[in-house]
Amino acid sequence: MKRYESFGPTAIGGFLCWVIVSLGLVALCLFGPVRLWPQATGTRLGNDIPMQLLEDPGGRLTAAEVAALPNTAFEPLHGPLNKGYNHSTYWLRASALSLPGDSQDPLWLTVTPSYLDHVALFQPGDDATTWRARRSGDAVPMTERVRVRQLVFPLQEGKPLLLRVQTSSATHAYAVVWRSSELMAQLAAMEWASGAFLGISLLLALLLGGAALALRMRVITAMALFAAIGFLHGINVRGYAQLWLPEDLSRWANPLVSMGVFLLPASFAWLARQLLTRDSPWSLLDKVLQCLTVALLVGLLSVGGAWFTPLAAFAISTPWLVSILATWIGWSNMRRDGPSIPSLLVITPYAIYAVLGAYVSATTIGVLPSDVFTGIYWQFMVLLFNTTIAVAVGLRLVQRFRASVLRQAHLVKSLEQSEHSLEARVRHRTGELLHAQNALQAALESERASRLEQRQFFDMVNHEFRTPLTVIDSAATEQATFPSPDLPTQVGRATQIRRACRRLTALVENCLVSERLDAPSFGLRISKASIPTLVEDAAQLVRWSTRHRLRLMTDDAPSTWPCDPTLVHMALSNLVDNAVKYASAGEITVAARQSSHGQLEFSVSDEGPGMPPEVVQRIFDRFERGGRVDEARGFGLGLWVARRVARLHGGDVRVEPARGGGTCFTLVLQGTT
Repeated sequence: MKRYESFGPTAIGGFLCWVIVSLGLVALCLFGPVRLWPQATGTRLGNDIPMQLLEDPGGRLTAAEVAALPNTAFEPLHGPLNKGYNHSTYWLRASALSLPGDSQDPLWLTVTPSYLDHVALFQPGDDATTWRARRSGDAVPMTERVRVRQLVFPLQEGKPLLLRVQTSSATHAYAVVWRSSELMAQLAAMEWASGAFLGISLLLALLLGGAALALRMRVITAMALFAAIGFLHGINVRGYAQLWLPEDLSRWANPLVSMGVFLLPASFAWLARQLLTRDSPWSLLDKVLQCLTVALLVGLLSVGGAWFTPLAAFAISTPWLVSILATWIGWSNMRRDGPSIPSLLVITPYAIYAVLGAYVSATTIGVLPSDVFTGIYWQFMVLLFNTTIAVAVGLRLVQRFRASVLRQAHLVKSLEQSEHSLEARVRHRTGELLHAQNALQAALESERASRLEQRQFFDMVNHEFRTPLTVIDSAATEQATFPSPDLPTQVGRATQIRRACRRLTALVENCLVSERLDAPSFGLRISKASIPTLVEDAAQLVRWSTRHRLRLMTDDAPSTWPCDPTLVHMALSNLVDNAVKYASAGEITVAARQSSHGQLEFSVSDEGPGMPPEVVQRIFDRFERGGRVDEARGFGLGLWVARRVARLHGGDVRVEPARGGGTCFTLVLQGTT
């Protein structure tokens, strides 16, 4: 929470300026009404001319009865009549009047304020026992009074007078005696001042009303309502309502004044709530202001009834209480948030009336006397409230507008940054999506290739497994159907069965080793392998073929070699099987030797037609079976497995033309420890 010790020089300077301006406004409010009020050049009853006061609680006395009372029945009055709110009727008595000046210039009596209900002037007639009466007041029809808004009575010079005052409003009577010429000048000055005040009030009410309709803000609406009620109440208490209303409606002038006694303080309390406590931490005081507003509005029901007098006294005191609360709230807010020009403008009129309100309320309810009608203080304060608070709210709106412009600029900048960031994210995301699309496309292509390989695989399985099984079944069926005691015939049939079984075994091993070679955890199982045994076992496929002759050459090879015997046997068998399947009838040579580079080389050559260069480039691909697929079937895995095995041993498989024609495949192995 901010404290005054944390205020900067600018804030302290502004606070001191506010104090000085506030003191000046207090002085203006104290002495301004006296200075602004047109100076009375007439003779004031009670001040310049002694008066006697008599209270008539029942209001039953007549002028003759009052005139006949002894002086002891009266109390001396050394100032204006000021009895506040009560139900009594008051009589004022003065001796014969004789003013300096031209006796041909008639005398007039003015009584203020204009909202008094009934005021009657009595003077003796031709007969000393007869009293002539002239009536005025806002409850008296305009046809029975001098047709001006003020309460004006013609006077007979040299005769005593009785003044009867009865009202439901605050009982004040400021009576002044004038010469006719002086009265005209005084009325003109009063009308000029009153017209200027009401004109400014009307203009301010219209401006605030237009702002309320345009902006639709609760605070400005409350200000417009307060300004409108203040303007209308000013018209009523100055007597314009009875003067302007049609004759059949002029009787409403008096109730309108009484209603304004409640409406003006109610709008004052509601405005304070909108300015200071609504939607704020001051929830308790906010409820207090709401209750005060509701109570004052309920007080409207007492207009014309017995409860009007005490409730009106309460209503007159309410603005002072509200000003004290508002000053305290505004001061606390400034201690918390620091002073600002709008907050200082808001608190200024409340602080002024917190000082003056006690005096105004006390004089209005008759506790303190006053030589000046204190209603002018209220009217002056209404104008001051509306003006300063309108400026304060306007400054707040300007500050909010500036803040909104800054926020808008900040939002635009943030939006631009967000737009750039979004574009970057879109580009990044687009790249990710493109990468994902490419990966998905690759996966789809891989899936298609895998499905194609599977279809090829199952198609080849269908043919490759069916052929050996047919041979086995055929040989077994022939042996079972036509058993022969001839041993060579039985040996031939057994050879067919073994060759078919060996073919099936090779197919199964190639399939299994193909999957094994692709496994991440695959590793060679190195041991000392017998080279002659490997060559002999692989060459058995040639021995079982009826179309080919076998030639073995292992003299230049070492007896043993470190390798994975199972894989090397499978690779070499695939090369021999490839030669048996694709080579023309003739000799197949299987050889083993150690090269000058210390490598072990297994070669399988045939006397076949050979292979064109374009076939050599792709013969080692998986599921690739060369260009003679119509003559021999296979998985297309044999050469692929042979090369993978060779490369796992640090070597490779070469293919080249054989010396006598045909093709020579060479399996090269590095020494492995």
